[in-house]
Amino acid sequence: MPATGPRSRVRTLLRGWDILCDAATGLLFIAGAVFMFAMVVTRYGFAWSDPSVEIIVRYFMIWGTFIGISAGMRYGVNIRFTLIEHLLGDRGTQILQTLAHIATLLIAMALAVSGYTLADETMMFNEVMPTALRWPVWPFHAAVFAGGVLLSLQLIRSIVDVWRPG
Repeated sequence: MPATGPRSRVRTLLRGWDILCDAATGLLFIAGAVFMFAMVVTRYGFAWSDPSVEIIVRYFMIWGTFIGISAGMRYGVNIRFTLIEHLLGDRGTQILQTLAHIATLLIAMALAVSGYTLADETMMFNEVMPTALRWPVWPFHAAVFAGGVLLSLQLIRSIVDVWRPG
């Protein structure tokens, strides 16, 4: 019989959130690659190119990167000193990882605050893309804020996982 209760619901919610973030990251990178491929075909095949496509691709890649940072943290593919972890033993590794996660959490929160400030300023000054699209820029700059928030949440989750028994 499947487990039910608050922990099961939280686990299901987190698994769904992970799937959503992974899918969004993948779709953004795939869409960016498709748009870039279309731009190359039109540029070299038809001698026509829209500079807006290049900017859209750039922002797809930026959003994909900032959303994907939290996935990298979740999968443990971030840069770290594994040699030191092996030398310290289990308790020392827990403490070292916790300290590293806390330091990274402070950086992620600063990133979220600066991303919010960047998006807020571009919205306040009504900045738009320097292309024919004339789209507002703030949704694209909000990627820094979103990435900082997602990374902060993932780091809190990682700290809990470091100390979870088993």
